[in-house]
Amino acid sequence: MLLLETKNLEKWFGARKLFADINFSIYSGDRIAVIGRNGTGKTTMINILLGRDTDFSGEVNLKTNIGYLPQYYNYQSEKTVEEFLTEKTYNYGEFLKLMKKFGFEVDFLDRRIVNCSGGEQTKLQLIRLLAAQKVDLLILDEPTNHLDLETRDWLVSFINDFEGAVIIISHDRHFLDQTVKEVWELNQQQLKTYSGNYSEYKKQKEIELQRQYREYEEYQAEKKRLKQRKRKQQQFVQKTDGKGKRTDSFWHVTKGSDRRKGRFAKRVKSLESQIEKLEQKEKPFEHRQINPDFERKEIASQIIVEAKDLTKSFVDLNLFENINFKIEKDSKIALMGANGSGKSVLLKIILDKIKRDSGELLKSSQLKIGYFSQKIENLNPNNSILEELKLKNPDKDQEIIRTFLGSMLFEGEDVFKKIKDLSIGERVRAAFAVLLLGKFNLLLLDEPLNHLDIESREIIEKALKNYNGAYLVVSHNRYFIREIAQEIWQLKGGNLEVFPGSYDQYQKFKKGEYKSGEDLDQEIMQMKKAELYARLEEAALEEKEEIIIELENLDSKVDSK
Repeated sequence: MLLLETKNLEKWFGARKLFADINFSIYSGDRIAVIGRNGTGKTTMINILLGRDTDFSGEVNLKTNIGYLPQYYNYQSEKTVEEFLTEKTYNYGEFLKLMKKFGFEVDFLDRRIVNCSGGEQTKLQLIRLLAAQKVDLLILDEPTNHLDLETRDWLVSFINDFEGAVIIISHDRHFLDQTVKEVWELNQQQLKTYSGNYSEYKKQKEIELQRQYREYEEYQAEKKRLKQRKRKQQQFVQKTDGKGKRTDSFWHVTKGSDRRKGRFAKRVKSLESQIEKLEQKEKPFEHRQINPDFERKEIASQIIVEAKDLTKSFVDLNLFENINFKIEKDSKIALMGANGSGKSVLLKIILDKIKRDSGELLKSSQLKIGYFSQKIENLNPNNSILEELKLKNPDKDQEIIRTFLGSMLFEGEDVFKKIKDLSIGERVRAAFAVLLLGKFNLLLLDEPLNHLDIESREIIEKALKNYNGAYLVVSHNRYFIREIAQEIWQLKGGNLEVFPGSYDQYQKFKKGEYKSGEDLDQEIMQMKKAELYARLEEAALEEKEEIIIELENLDSKVDSK
């Protein structure tokens, strides 16, 4: 059943065209991802569909009710759950039924919204919009922000079971792989559709990019060939008649010239015509890829942070008890756990921002920590992006800083924007630029991907892969964890589980797929060697020596077993 269609949508902001010629139809059962860089117009297009933005040209024909889950809503509301739900709910029995379906008990109605987790608030938003009216089309704007893995899995099941159509604006690639059947990319003022989930879209984009490069190179080669032939023909004309005169970029043969001279002139004109008629192919546009030469504060000791029997609780809430861990100078760790399990608290204990109840926390005297928080606290709002990085890196040349900012998608005049005028996604990228240029040897990153578009996420992933210090990253994003982690920590039930391998290996371990501990050790060793060999390809001479030593150490460990 057709639910919505658009014809020739066009939107301008002043003199800037946001998008044009947008045409699509949405049917029951559709599962659509809308992706694109921040600022390309995704939210604007959704506001047009919702009727909130009427300043556009084109048509929107809506044939059903839309349920909209916004990216931002008031987390600090003092209303009870019941007050919140009955604001826009006219069928009390329906919302009680949905409460049960979504896993809430009746006594949950008395809880205040401000005390609900991000996952609970997302569920309550869905209950409210589904109970208010019959909804056949759901639009979800960044629905996985603030959700732990368990709630994300629940949301995947909910979307897959929903009978109507779902449009998802999201930068969570793993989530999109699990939920959508079609990807709409908003880019360079146009909307292009791809069949399949996100991974299938990426494969199609890669094939498309390779084809564009091939066509561009063929175009350039053919253009060069025709120009060379044209020059040769012109030279023949010059040699055969020094009295000829130049008109309209080919040699006009004067009266009395023989046929041969005339043929050369005609060929020149024919070649010019062929060059003009060549279908012009633009070089495919790609942003500069980041490959920074990181400087870190050198550290002698292998173990840079060690915790022994660490315990922390708040009043009657026991977060963790007698946990033990070590962070080495090249550790690449993802810290996972449900919302409220104490992940952010653990980072702040390492930073000495929160006191531990008991236990030891030992840190190297040479340790220099770079910290990224969800509140983005490391930027001065009154500085421009360039000023902020120059102040924090006075020993670096401005041209180096600007080149680095370009690789972080701050190009041209963008570097002069004030921090206070940046979008949330731009502030995240600016904060990362500060961290990555700083001479830190341990990065503590608390949910670094929130508010970033997919392109920015991929840039952060590549930057972390190139980073030769240690990092401890709190994240619920499985795609990201799979890309950057070589060690998995799981906080659950007051305990810390430490697994010395990748996320995929951790999942296989949980499922009992390894026949023995030796099989697991062997696979982890191979993964580490592959990562070191990959780094060796792009490393500077000094770093290559360090990597070779690491490889030799791994080989000696294998020989000793």
